[in-house]
Amino acid sequence: MRIARLAEENPRTQGPERRAWYRRPSPAHLRAVAALVEDALAARSAGGPSRAVVLGAGACTEAPLERIARSFEQVLLVDVDVPGMARARDELSASLRSRVDLLQADITGGASDALAEELRAQPWRDLARLGATAPLEAAASCLERCPVPDPPQLPGLLARGYSLVFSDLVLTQLFSLPLLDVVDTLSLYAPDAVDLRETHARYRQAAQAFRRRIALAHLALLAGLLAPEGAAIFASDRTGHLLPPTSGPHARDPRETLTVLPDDVLAIPADLTARFQLVGAPRTWEWLVSAPDAMHFGRMYEAVGAVLRCK
Repeated sequence: MRIARLAEENPRTQGPERRAWYRRPSPAHLRAVAALVEDALAARSAGGPSRAVVLGAGACTEAPLERIARSFEQVLLVDVDVPGMARARDELSASLRSRVDLLQADITGGASDALAEELRAQPWRDLARLGATAPLEAAASCLERCPVPDPPQLPGLLARGYSLVFSDLVLTQLFSLPLLDVVDTLSLYAPDAVDLRETHARYRQAAQAFRRRIALAHLALLAGLLAPEGAAIFASDRTGHLLPPTSGPHARDPRETLTVLPDDVLAIPADLTARFQLVGAPRTWEWLVSAPDAMHFGRMYEAVGAVLRCK
């Protein structure tokens, strides 16, 4: 499963070295996330618990962990990547480090595991002999049957127990990693079916419905953790861009665009205001992940973030 490899893969894209890189070509990304935290801290009411939780924390590359730890007596980082969270905590001074705890959890409540079980139960070799359609039908069935807890039940988290709940640029990973597990399975047993996914109506609908179930369950998780006096931060990538190289035969290519969080998966702000009170207008910004050079493509996202209160 892709989710099981995150702790091994994340050091290449997370941590203090990555944060230092962002400060040069993509400082607006760090400023936008820090501004969301400041807005959320200001939006809290008096009397709430002095606890914060960061969902999808990883190595806290963007999240200003020191600022959060100074503002709360207890901070809980939640992710499958325990070494990354430990590195983030170790960056703090000893006095702040003692305030930060780590919780290893799949914050979907086990969607990847459940989907993997569905995939393992299929007779893929027999299906592949029937042509490309049969494996896609089976994959669609797996997605349709896969349970998505709504809200996810995560032992170790306190219901209504946090004055700051921070969904840290994690939502699209929650559905993209399980869907990549489906692609990996098809690539292994029925490679001819892989390129037909977007033209196969049932598979396309099943994948989109799976994305939306994950997204709505994640909002339910935020609502269930947020204390009445607190504020939540929802931050996510929304649209991805492949940036052409600065020279060579592809330099004049138009940038390729892929919507990673379309409105039929999560409508912003409509799906947010259905469950929360919005504090100010959502923020949008550009997040440069890798800069193009003379030989290589670059990658950038349009990101969105909002501060939320209980209705």
